Amino acid sequence: MTKRRRKRIVERIKSVLILLLSCSAVYLVVLTQSIAVPSGLLSRPSGGGGILSVADPAETARPLRMAAVIPTGGSEIQRFGVQYSDVNTADLFQQGYTILVEALSSANQPEKVTEAEWRKALTAAPGLYFDWQGEVPLAVLDGWLSVDNPLLTGSVRRMVLAARDGRVFLCYFDEKAEGYYACGSDVVSASRLEEVVETLRDNGARFAFEMEEYSGLEPYTLVMGQPLSPSIYASVDPMGGGQGLSNLQEVLGFPESSASFSGAGEQVIRSRNDTLRIGADGTVTYEPAAEGSDRYRLSGGGIYEAVEGCRDLAQQAVGAVGGEERLFLMSVQETAEGCWEIQFGYSLDGVQVRLGEDGWAARFTVEQGQIAGFQLRMRCYTDTGTTTVVLPERQAMAAMEVKGHENEELLLVYLDTGSEMVTASWAAASDLSV
Repeated sequence: MTKRRRKRIVERIKSVLILLLSCSAVYLVVLTQSIAVPSGLLSRPSGGGGILSVADPAETARPLRMAAVIPTGGSEIQRFGVQYSDVNTADLFQQGYTILVEALSSANQPEKVTEAEWRKALTAAPGLYFDWQGEVPLAVLDGWLSVDNPLLTGSVRRMVLAARDGRVFLCYFDEKAEGYYACGSDVVSASRLEEVVETLRDNGARFAFEMEEYSGLEPYTLVMGQPLSPSIYASVDPMGGGQGLSNLQEVLGFPESSASFSGAGEQVIRSRNDTLRIGADGTVTYEPAAEGSDRYRLSGGGIYEAVEGCRDLAQQAVGAVGGEERLFLMSVQETAEGCWEIQFGYSLDGVQVRLGEDGWAARFTVEQGQIAGFQLRMRCYTDTGTTTVVLPERQAMAAMEVKGHENEELLLVYLDTGSEMVTASWAAASDLSV
């Protein structure tokens, strides 16, 4: 073989290697982007005013409460918990975002387990716990996180990623099915989960079933044992000054040129025989034309398209009037094939806001791929810069028991009764039932 021929062969080999390395680099970038936290999506909420930006549906997947069990090498449980704080919950969710996506994507067929096994999962180290405080269909959660796993069905409020025998299992409780479920992951390892939680430190977070002194509470109430000073918020008329109404009309597709008249305590707006009623209390009601309307046609006829289409419209309405409230999914009820009743609530700094007797902030009716009606309770909450003091959890539990609320979940909530200020207080879960 001549020297020139050898040189040509070497150069070809180099070219092939460079091509392979380039392909590998592109593959890794694509793989990373497919599961990494989207840029700017899960950034820490600012401490100042202004609406919490929701740039992507995945932000709605952030729970209101989280906890992590930290490995200690012994039998003692050490747990780090976050609740009633958007900043702290966003931080922990960003830390666990990728592993949650990986676990959901690779989860095997769920199998029913006992409540005792569920409790073991809650105390297993390492572990990562999520609580959305609403009933979230797994198909919707998967959609928000860009996951495609048809094996996951049903609804979930509480979920935990827990390690056992070197593997990671995804465990959850489906309230509608009244059952506990677990499924393994062939992708996520216990060491990966440990990496997510190992830098955290025990801050005293415990479940009520782990402490005798809290036996009067619902077993899965997360107790922090720390003093709380929640902010006081001003509730401002979002339609005041007219600009809020103009912005709202625009995002809801009822232009200012639409026919409009004032009725008994409400303004009525008509466009293409569809009606928008805006009450003096900020309640906005949409009624389609009697012959039907395609004003709010969804991108598909499935449950994810239904929930996401409603979420997007509600979020645009909230953004039109400003404020510091954040939407979270409360419930999804199938009324017929392809038809759902969907409810969203407000939260302020991780604390639920309950409006009226039934609590919801937005309620939608979806029929066969389109929004067939909705009601929005428009609010504009602004932090006043002052705080209030609430009872310690043990005293709040005692007060709840005196009122006959034994073995119920204890929740911090903002009760909005229409006054100019809203303050947080403790409430039993049954007092908040829709």
